[in-house]
Amino acid sequence: MLSAIREIGKWQINKIGKKDLDVLIKEPNFKDGGKIVFIKIDIDKGILDGVELADYDSSKSHKYLFRGGVSQGPNPTPIANIINAKKGKDEAETNNNLEKQLVKTFDGKILKWFDKYSVSKTLSKEEKGFLEKIKNILSKNKEQIIRNIQSLTKDISKKKGKLLTVKIKDNDKWFYIGDFEIFKNLLQATESEKITGISTNNKICSICAQQKSLVSGDVSVFKFYTIDKPGFITGGFVESLAWKNFPVCPECKLGLEEGRRFVDSNLNFKFYGLNYSLIPRLLMGNENMLDEIIGILSDTTKISLKERVKKRIMNNEDDILEYFSEKKDILTLDFLFLQKKQSAERILLLIEDVFPSRIRKIFKAKEYVENVFNEDFNFGKIRTFFSKSDAGKRESDLNKYFLEIVDSVFKGKKLDSSFLTKFFMSVIRGEFVNDGYFSFRVKDALMNILFFKNLGLITFEEENMEESLFKNVFCKYGNSFITPVKRGIFLLGSLTQLLLNKQWSDRSAKPFIKKLKSLKMDEKDIKGLLPQVQNKLEEYDSFDKGKRIIASEASKYLLEAGNNWKMSVDEINFYFACGMNLVDEMANIVYPKMEEKKEEK
Repeated sequence: MLSAIREIGKWQINKIGKKDLDVLIKEPNFKDGGKIVFIKIDIDKGILDGVELADYDSSKSHKYLFRGGVSQGPNPTPIANIINAKKGKDEAETNNNLEKQLVKTFDGKILKWFDKYSVSKTLSKEEKGFLEKIKNILSKNKEQIIRNIQSLTKDISKKKGKLLTVKIKDNDKWFYIGDFEIFKNLLQATESEKITGISTNNKICSICAQQKSLVSGDVSVFKFYTIDKPGFITGGFVESLAWKNFPVCPECKLGLEEGRRFVDSNLNFKFYGLNYSLIPRLLMGNENMLDEIIGILSDTTKISLKERVKKRIMNNEDDILEYFSEKKDILTLDFLFLQKKQSAERILLLIEDVFPSRIRKIFKAKEYVENVFNEDFNFGKIRTFFSKSDAGKRESDLNKYFLEIVDSVFKGKKLDSSFLTKFFMSVIRGEFVNDGYFSFRVKDALMNILFFKNLGLITFEEENMEESLFKNVFCKYGNSFITPVKRGIFLLGSLTQLLLNKQWSDRSAKPFIKKLKSLKMDEKDIKGLLPQVQNKLEEYDSFDKGKRIIASEASKYLLEAGNNWKMSVDEINFYFACGMNLVDEMANIVYPKMEEKKEEK
């Protein structure tokens, strides 16, 4: 994955002719617009010329020289985020909190930067004097600066990001810090020091696999890797040996940084409440092909969305996997599901090396399911059962299981059918008990089963079965019902639903539903249910020929199944619920005449 990101970074650098400094400069993470506060320094007169508030302009990123740094201490350049202050009990406390936060930002990020670099040994006497002048003006006017900033920013929405930096007047002209070579040189020197701080010479780079004159272990392109914790340091916890964990040369480091920037800006997509990055990697081909692929990924309008609405598997308007399913296996795709919390990042799932041929197989399975059910199928049908363990929960707590299934789909890993059934029944029971979307959820579960079966992710026990009147129904759903016990339970579910339909037709109520124990029946309950259903149908004078056929087949299969079915309660009730839901298909077989079907409905 990192090699693929590096290649994307190299492609981007070459495409627009970026230099090292261009890669180092970052864009702040402003989601809802942003503001920038300038402390105006008149270097000629040696005075403070006020504080100015302006809209953040991304076209001036080279002027601002923003990069970001550690939480404690100054950034590589004198520009920093203004962190929002906590709201107080009243206006006075709120203002006090804001003042404290501004002092912290001004002292720790701006003033300390000039304290640190105005004495740098790498600077000339003239350059040191230049920085010293600015530092003295800032120190002398600290209280006034804080008051002015507070006045300008107190009414700005917390949703808007805010930056603090300086603007310098020199020879009667105003300049940004990015207009001065001294600030650009110090930025590059600072980043170079990070590389050489924990590094070694003439070793193999872990990204390009070539021996380089310098490799470093301090490459924090992703924040799930760090060397400030013992667990990430090799060589007896000696920090200077940390380069052994992840040696990267300076060229690959720049490629990774630019690649990460491009991926975050152009190759990020939504996936049922989760974020993922789609990262292509060429196995063969040239840069023109990479240009085409990345161009398609970053601008989905190049492919008609209207034509692809029914071909989506991710249920996302940017879903273009169907486009890749048509390609040859000259590239692979990586799916990176990354969770960001504040300044930390955690990999939820990384699916590597997915070939177009695999995506093609997934779409064929999708198409097969859709033809059986005459309904669109996508991962949303799976997410229905793997989102929340309880409908009352505010956030999804089953992401781990959902992503494991997604991983299995793309990598062809086996799934445990009993594990799936447990979660299917959890949702189905809830809908059944609350008189909700019971039939829809049962159908969704069946679609999932057929999808997984078609991909070879689940297998079912099979037995040689005699010809059945309901053969077409059983065969329609693969070999999900190729055992006597499953067929018997399924048929009993259909027969029970016919009884419930009769009760509703005669009484506008379904009193027999209590016998189903909220779909938590075991083997003993199922065996005792069949005679109860038959007797109740007799009472309603509704045990006609069609129902007798279903009851006879159900009885035959349950007898063949014998005792000790070795099925969980969830599995038993799942096949029972399937029979209830597919009752119309069974009725179409036993009541072939339109008049009789109409009467039954």
